Amino acid sequence: MYRLRMRLGPIWRWVLAVLAAAALVVGCAQIQASAVPPPRPAPLLGPAPAVEVGADNVALLRSGTATFARLRSLIDAARVSIHVEVYEFGQHGLAAALVAARSRGVAVTVIDDPSELTSVATAALLRTGGIDVVDYPVRKQMIDHVKLLVVDATVAVVGGINWGVKSPANHDYDAEVRGPVVRNLDRVFDRDLVTCGRSVSIPDAAADSSIDVAATLPAAEIRPLAMGVIDGAQHTLSLELFVLTDTGVVHALEAAALRGVAVRVLLDPSQPSSDPSYAALRSDGIQVRWYRSRGELLHAKAIVADATSVLFGSANWSGGGFARNHELDIELISAPALAGEMLAQMHLDWAASA
Repeated sequence: MYRLRMRLGPIWRWVLAVLAAAALVVGCAQIQASAVPPPRPAPLLGPAPAVEVGADNVALLRSGTATFARLRSLIDAARVSIHVEVYEFGQHGLAAALVAARSRGVAVTVIDDPSELTSVATAALLRTGGIDVVDYPVRKQMIDHVKLLVVDATVAVVGGINWGVKSPANHDYDAEVRGPVVRNLDRVFDRDLVTCGRSVSIPDAAADSSIDVAATLPAAEIRPLAMGVIDGAQHTLSLELFVLTDTGVVHALEAAALRGVAVRVLLDPSQPSSDPSYAALRSDGIQVRWYRSRGELLHAKAIVADATSVLFGSANWSGGGFARNHELDIELISAPALAGEMLAQMHLDWAASA
């Protein structure tokens, strides 16, 4: 190397020195970058305080262990009846709580999805404990995706949070509700029992001008609500979606942006079917990001309009979620306090995904 430098002359010796220094800097930068851990995910905020929404009382639950502790406490407090309908059921603690409730005289009925293997195993344990477990009649390209708990016909938990082993780590939303909305949610459960072949009378719906209960099968009630929330927005739209493949929704978001609405969409990166929607929104200048994960899912199916109206639940924003699967959502037409609690989590998730 020394002889080579002497032959090249002073200018080329300087060039070689610069190149060597640059290579050293790049190598050090690569080592340093590989040593820096990825950003931490946004923290999961705990259950929010209950607020009055018209005639109903609603508390937002945001995944996490505290939410599952709340589910357990509601089951433990049951005195008359418990209705459970949940797609993925792998939480053995909740299963044990249901068996304990049945042993103290509570009438416990569970509707499960027999195509979900985790739920099949839990259903077997529940049946061994004497609990009435009913298989929803799923078929090809269709699942029972509902997440619902009703206790003593007075309090219910509804939303998108599965009862799976990994579910507490995911970012998602439930609502603990009291008031006339509970009757309307329990009507969905009764109707599903009829679908399962049981002879059950279905009560009339309770009048409730504050919270709409929407389901798929037999009707397709959720997509019209989603489109209505988007079309009615005047200032802001914030969305967290596990899946977004509905082109009509994408076009509605683009139209909202064109009329001056600030639109922000956060999508889960584990669902490649959302790639075209991401690309379309981004090409139109809409703020859209992939959720930055450390293994947990952005499992939410939620939208907040004008920091006031909220729609969320079990339905993915896809053909399966809006039409083929059995899903359950609620829309809170004017609930600024609850919308603010949901936006608090959404802001954290968005910032952590920059």
